[in-house]
Amino acid sequence: MQGTSARIYVIKAAIISLTLGYMCIDLWWLRGPMYNFLHKEKQKVEADAVVFGERITPAQVERHKAEMEALSGRPKPRTTVVMDLVRGSLLRLFTRYNDTLIPHDRAAAEQHVALLSSRVGSDAAFAQQLISQGYTRQQFTDKLEARQRELAHLDRVLKPLTEVNDAAIETHYQQIKEELTIPANRPAKHIFIASLHRNEEDTRQTAERIKSRLEAGEDFARLAAELSEDPRTAPHGGDLGTVYDDAHLPLPELNLFGDAALPADKPVLVRSKWGWHIIQAGPVTPARTPSLPECRETLRTAIISAQRELGTNRYFDISLKESFQEKRIQIHVK
Repeated sequence: MQGTSARIYVIKAAIISLTLGYMCIDLWWLRGPMYNFLHKEKQKVEADAVVFGERITPAQVERHKAEMEALSGRPKPRTTVVMDLVRGSLLRLFTRYNDTLIPHDRAAAEQHVALLSSRVGSDAAFAQQLISQGYTRQQFTDKLEARQRELAHLDRVLKPLTEVNDAAIETHYQQIKEELTIPANRPAKHIFIASLHRNEEDTRQTAERIKSRLEAGEDFARLAAELSEDPRTAPHGGDLGTVYDDAHLPLPELNLFGDAALPADKPVLVRSKWGWHIIQAGPVTPARTPSLPECRETLRTAIISAQRELGTNRYFDISLKESFQEKRIQIHVK
């Protein structure tokens, strides 16, 4: 009987020890179901979201919302801001616990902070700006250093997607080369005389006199600056830039391309619905499709950028799905 009682005592002690051990791990390390149950009401009041036990507070959301809106110039829904912070928290946690190969580079973070400070004008003004955003200089440097490590971690995860060989680039080029065709184009400039609410004959004669002065050798840019009534181009000598033979011609009425195109390097008087133009166009550069060698590196960059975006979205989609399934994330914003 004594042996049986001893065995029962040992079993009970083991069960109690395991239970207490689990409670300690749950409450102080994993912050799992027991922690979330005990802190449920507190989290609802103090946090817009909880990510692996770390709270995202309303103050953090408001600050991040202001930053996002300042960068985009558009209002952001609170749920969008919260989810952006949740993704940031996941990336920070995964970097902290899963990627020990990335070194801390404090010097680079401090150098970047010094650069930002120099742009503000003085260390004192920069410190005041940081205080208004809720940071000390050290806290802001810590944040930048952590951000650098997070981006390095993401680069390691996405590295297979950034290795694009020449065969893939050539395949992509063959698929889209028609879209790369550069339309026929030519440089053009004009001097504009408006005819709206004016005597038609008087405006035509004014335009003809200007054309005669150009044919006599006077400088086009000078006359345009003095006499053109186009406020956008007159300060620039009447320059219309390079005009392309596509659907976005600045003056559709003017024959700049085709069989009846205006002659090159010669002032021509042309009527549009707005008035009279003394226009002078350069020679036409025919339409052409750039060769693969010309656009290889541009295509490589575009493919890598697109694949990184897809890879980043997939990384966060999977991370969020797994974390929600494991009940590691709670969202309190609707």
